Amino acid sequence: MKRDLTQLTLQAYDVVVIGGGIYGACVAWDAALRGLSVALVEKGDFGGATSANSLKIIHGGLRYLQDGNLRLVRQMSRERQTWLRVAPHLVQPLPCLMPTTSKLSRSRLVLKTALACNDLLSFDRNRGMNDLHCLSNGRLLTPQQCLNFLPGLAQTFITGAAIWYDAQVLNSERLLIAIIQAAVTAGAHVANYVEAIDFLQEGSRIQGIQAADKLTGTNLTIQAKLITNCTGAGADKLLAQLNGRSHTPYFPRSTAANIITRQLFAEYAVALPGQSGETRFVVPWQGYSLIGTLHQPYDKSIAENEARETAAQILIDDINYIYPTAALTYQDVLHIHHGFLPTTNPNQNGKTVKLLRQSHLHDHEREDGLSGLITVVGVKYTTARQTAEQTVTLALQKLGKPHIKSRTRETAVHGGSFTNLTDALAQAYSQKPLWLSDESLNHLIQNYGTDYQMILAYCEENPMWGNPISANTPVLQAEIIHAIRAEMAQTLGDVIQRRTPLATVGLPAAAVIQCCADLMTAELNWAPHRRVQEIEAVYAALGRPSQPIHNDSYLYRNGRQPEQLPLLATAS
Repeated sequence: MKRDLTQLTLQAYDVVVIGGGIYGACVAWDAALRGLSVALVEKGDFGGATSANSLKIIHGGLRYLQDGNLRLVRQMSRERQTWLRVAPHLVQPLPCLMPTTSKLSRSRLVLKTALACNDLLSFDRNRGMNDLHCLSNGRLLTPQQCLNFLPGLAQTFITGAAIWYDAQVLNSERLLIAIIQAAVTAGAHVANYVEAIDFLQEGSRIQGIQAADKLTGTNLTIQAKLITNCTGAGADKLLAQLNGRSHTPYFPRSTAANIITRQLFAEYAVALPGQSGETRFVVPWQGYSLIGTLHQPYDKSIAENEARETAAQILIDDINYIYPTAALTYQDVLHIHHGFLPTTNPNQNGKTVKLLRQSHLHDHEREDGLSGLITVVGVKYTTARQTAEQTVTLALQKLGKPHIKSRTRETAVHGGSFTNLTDALAQAYSQKPLWLSDESLNHLIQNYGTDYQMILAYCEENPMWGNPISANTPVLQAEIIHAIRAEMAQTLGDVIQRRTPLATVGLPAAAVIQCCADLMTAELNWAPHRRVQEIEAVYAALGRPSQPIHNDSYLYRNGRQPEQLPLLATAS
């Protein structure tokens, strides 16, 4: 995967995708697999904005039963099955637990009925799946069983618990990169740090974009028969370039916040009712807990740092209210994810946020007489593939091409082509080089899938690259080289925050940052001042260490190793 901007100017593409988050990546992948000529540009790095803010859950749709929306439950179940199948190294089953109460909507009777309906609507969820990715039926627990799982939970209102199974993305940034690599393999041309600054417009038809290379400042023209605007929270800003055309905002904003803390529950994602009645999920992830999601109206007058800190404190207070044993404080917050989601009520006036339930496609030819442009407003990570399928189907119609069936439900993402996952894992461990630790091999397979051998090949070129970045992380130096040569990493932040999990819980140790900077300086021949700038940019993005807990290395704290994940535990 090479960044070649000249290539982008040599042809008129069928489709140009603007935005390299999960929705743009899936559109490019689907379109390329259906034989369209595709280009994708992203003004920052791939997955650097809203797609980075996630609870990492691939939802099966249980929550939509309360709306009676059986079609949506079925759709979400199919998408969960798809992600488990096409990215088996990055998406794995996640058991979930919700305490039952005397409140009707959370009662044992209602949740027993919901679990039965959920199992019925996802009757084929295990069809053709590897044993490691099969999902069991839901079930109820007694009050004592619930308290065995959640010791310290306030007991006065607990009548038991419900257990069901969804899925979890182990590394959402790596999944996004795997999809973009799959799009490139299928023929797409992609580039990060290329910003669409204007549309090429002939009367009422869009014919391409004017773009700027943000690394050099040079401009380029990219011609296309159709543009898909997948810029998320930036959708309306981009559309403002349409000769001053005014429109109702496609992406009225609300804020969404998730926090990472010390681990509270190791086995289950736990759904707890917050003080306001909103459900808070506490999700076990990489040895920590992801807690969220807090949705609030967007207030431009509040500074970003203040909004993040306030959101984190609300989540902390909610968890402590229902689970006093947690005794969380702000000092336990390792990282805060804060971004935007679309809402249905743009004039919120301090009211409760009402989020869009489903993604929307806006055909500008039908809505405002401007042909050659589609805007995609995505809602959930889970449905990105399915929304992309709908988008490309519409694109084929608008391009006057015959219908071609989408292949993304059956095609593995890059690194996901395991014939038999269990056998492949056992073989990987049996062939493990003596110098490679089990922790590093586990990490490589989880993050790169079948591509992990490419990382090991770099170590033959330079054996030093087989060493971990530091003694406290399984990430190898070779991964930095791979990120540069094969994954279009342009900056130190690209490597630390998105190509590797080094910044999973915020700012890594200074030695980790220095090691990565040294590797990139040598590989890219950076001048000394460029190296300093890159390090400063990482500190600007992640904050300088104000407390020792924020300076810990990836996945290892207080001498404790992360739990061996089920996918590899069965093979080791």
